[in-house]
Amino acid sequence: MTERKFEDVIETDFAVREHRSLWLDAWRRMISSRTAMIGLVIVVLFILLAVLSHFFWAYDPKIDLDYSLKLKPPTFITSEEIPSIHPFGTDKLGRDIFRRVAHGGWNSLRVGISAVGISLLIGGFLGLLAGFYESIPLDRIERSFLVGFVGLALGAAPAWISDQWFLYPLFTVLGFAAVWLEEISIPRIQRRMLFTIAGLLIGGLPGLLVSPYIALVNGLLGLAIGFTLTLPLGGGLLSNLIMRIMDIILAFPSILLAIAIVAFLGPGLDKTMIAVGFVSIPTYARLVRSTVLSVIQKEYILAAQSTGEGHARIILRYIIPNSLSPIIVQTTMGLASAIIWAAALGFLGLGAIPPEPEWGAMLGDSYRYLSSGAWWAVLFPGLAIMLSVLGFNLLGDGLRDALDPRIRT
Repeated sequence: MTERKFEDVIETDFAVREHRSLWLDAWRRMISSRTAMIGLVIVVLFILLAVLSHFFWAYDPKIDLDYSLKLKPPTFITSEEIPSIHPFGTDKLGRDIFRRVAHGGWNSLRVGISAVGISLLIGGFLGLLAGFYESIPLDRIERSFLVGFVGLALGAAPAWISDQWFLYPLFTVLGFAAVWLEEISIPRIQRRMLFTIAGLLIGGLPGLLVSPYIALVNGLLGLAIGFTLTLPLGGGLLSNLIMRIMDIILAFPSILLAIAIVAFLGPGLDKTMIAVGFVSIPTYARLVRSTVLSVIQKEYILAAQSTGEGHARIILRYIIPNSLSPIIVQTTMGLASAIIWAAALGFLGLGAIPPEPEWGAMLGDSYRYLSSGAWWAVLFPGLAIMLSVLGFNLLGDGLRDALDPRIRT
């Protein structure tokens, strides 16, 4: 009798328990987190303020100035001296700081979102390739593209020396041929000698049209390229190549690299997006690579390989969906970092071009007036940066806890 009741209780328990997806559980955990909800509210408010002000509150910064209202403190009532309301005060040109903060939010958030998009797409793609092909061997088509790219990259040296740009496609075709002719019935040593001589001829003969010295140098380079293309190049090379490039980018101080990129491209919001996005590429590449290396060891990946599923299907169906959680969290955190980077470049005069409103540029224009008591010119743009960054950080912390697969209630 006791065993019967125990079984009934178990059956009732399993019948009542509803089936919930991991994403639904994550959403419920996030809305139950006070930290995440505070961050979400702050982020939504800033996004709404930026979008509504941009589309429904016309503003032309080129004609916005009134020297009679220069550096007036915040006012909520009109007077003879200040005939208009300025809740955040006015700046050195008599412009309303509240309006500029609202419209500057559109520029700052746009730079942050675009920069994160650039770094996520490029860094995520490179990290996905590095992690996936480090563990799974390349098929013939993938390997032919890899070796062809190696031929293209190595062929840049003789092409630049002789100023003969048709060498690029020749060495690329040589790389493709090195893969597709691997299965011909020729011993490996003879095939290696064949491609080495082919590289010598491709590099040296066109160089004779320039000078004998160029032909000699290019011939030696072509010989080395032909020999390299016959080596067993695989996924390990691709992974090492990508990650070593990421290490080179990380070797430079990020702020100096961003400043150098903007100084080279010129000031402007578009250039700021590129600079901030570029310096963040290694972060996403390394994160995605480590996540893919973890996911690829799971049993369902081995099962998919054993059933003959292609690499593209495995990546799209299994790797990417199971790698999204840390990427979503890093993207949220990255938005906060990108806003700070954009503000820093704007503060240095390398961001938005005046008189375009942007929070960092507003700080750079107004900090010198602190000594004269115009604290409002610095306080409100600074608060906008601080609160927006705080909102994304709090949201990222909440998402990190909510998307943890070990927490399931």
